[in-house]
Amino acid sequence: MRKDKTIIEDIETFDDYKMESVWERTKLDMESTEGWLYLGADANNLTFAKVGLTMGDLSSRSYSSGNPNYYLFCAFKCRHDLSISELKSVESDILALLEDRYRYSDGTTKRKRFHESKSISECFYDVDFIDFFQTLHYEIYENHRRCFVLSCMDDGFGGTDGEFIDCLFSSTINDHHFYRKMIIQY
Repeated sequence: MRKDKTIIEDIETFDDYKMESVWERTKLDMESTEGWLYLGADANNLTFAKVGLTMGDLSSRSYSSGNPNYYLFCAFKCRHDLSISELKSVESDILALLEDRYRYSDGTTKRKRFHESKSISECFYDVDFIDFFQTLHYEIYENHRRCFVLSCMDDGFGGTDGEFIDCLFSSTINDHHFYRKMIIQY
């Protein structure tokens, strides 16, 4: 999965320094191809989810040498000016929130550990993937939206239906609009 470089044309700010500042930040956020919190999936296991972070291009996270069925379902766009330590803190917080929510009936977590090292992974098993996707977006939106780029959904009549964290979906997913409607916040 790759985000093509977007060039946003300048707008007239009428020498308003506040408007100029907001516009420059928005432009840099929208043109950036780096800084993503992503949700990985398994084409053959609809109960698997992986949450990860990359400061670089998404294409390096689009595959797994150990699992040919792995792909990036979507990636949420981070603000262009966040430091790696800020993003790691956001990722850690979101993974902890998800770990608390996704548990077996006996209370053990659905977040897995690495076999040999026993360190905690970014992978969850036995989850409802669509619920996981919606919960991930909700946690980002409610607790960390200041670190991400927001987008609005056009209602077709010159207004908006709501907003969501700007996200890029895998090219293997045909109806991106369908999934965006699942995460829209009113």
